[in-house]
Amino acid sequence: MSVSNPWKITSSKIVYKNPWMRVQEDRVITPTGKEGIYGYVLSNDSVIVAVLNDKHELFVVRGFSYPVASWNWQLPGGGGDQEDAAIAAKRELEEETGIRAERWEKLGVTRVCDGFMRERMTTYLAQNISFTGEKETSNEKITDGKFVPMPEVDAMIERGEINDGQSITAIYLAQKWLAKAGAN
Repeated sequence: MSVSNPWKITSSKIVYKNPWMRVQEDRVITPTGKEGIYGYVLSNDSVIVAVLNDKHELFVVRGFSYPVASWNWQLPGGGGDQEDAAIAAKRELEEETGIRAERWEKLGVTRVCDGFMRERMTTYLAQNISFTGEKETSNEKITDGKFVPMPEVDAMIERGEINDGQSITAIYLAQKWLAKAGAN
């Protein structure tokens, strides 16, 4: 069922921009009739990759998150750079890990942060892998990567070692794929 937007936008402007994102501010009339301002981030869509080896272990990388100033385990991925999502996923995986995959499957498209961003994240599953790609040296600061059995992935989430919402979403989709494939 299609429902029209209950918010009325009276004006819009970009209040900040850089090469990776823009912040838009809309003057609005809310569904309750009050005037207000709604700000949100416009950024390129992103990709994330759940890499599985032949034992159905998941590849995780340890990276530094600048906004929260902490090191965490997460799945490889990043900005789509306005590319086709499948091309971006292959590029991001190789740049961050040196991994190339022969088998790719799109697991889903989700909204990154409803109410705050328009960004959508496409999750891919990568299998039949090799470490034959060229890992890029970048400012992202990924220090380590390893394969982890799924029960340990769940434990890492419970301990807060994997706490990135995008990674957790992709892990969920990969685990649903494994269950459907009867591979757990």
